[in-house]
Amino acid sequence: MNHRSFVRRLFAPLAALALVILVGRITDRTTGQSLAGLEITANGPSHARARTDADGRYIFRSLRPGRYLIDVRGKGVPTVAKHIVLRDGKVTENITVCNVALDYSCANPPQRR
Repeated sequence: MNHRSFVRRLFAPLAALALVILVGRITDRTTGQSLAGLEITANGPSHARARTDADGRYIFRSLRPGRYLIDVRGKGVPTVAKHIVLRDGKVTENITVCNVALDYSCANPPQRR
């Protein structure tokens, strides 16, 4: 066994314990305005919920690394789903959504023919 493989085997259990912080801001796609009070869920190796603050910001602490489905829901906002992969450290994921109160086209999207 060489030095590199020894180190990997030694630290592999510690890497599994590594936690990720996910932060971001939710804004309206038309106006760029921050959206407060939206619910964000993270589903993957960990499951967590958060709400956006007055500046549209959210934070998840202590997520395990891996693939996640991030859902954004709230009054006047059609549900948005986004897949992301979290590896380590602090990850920033800003999301734009369509708010019906700011853009009426969100409520009645154009029909495809």
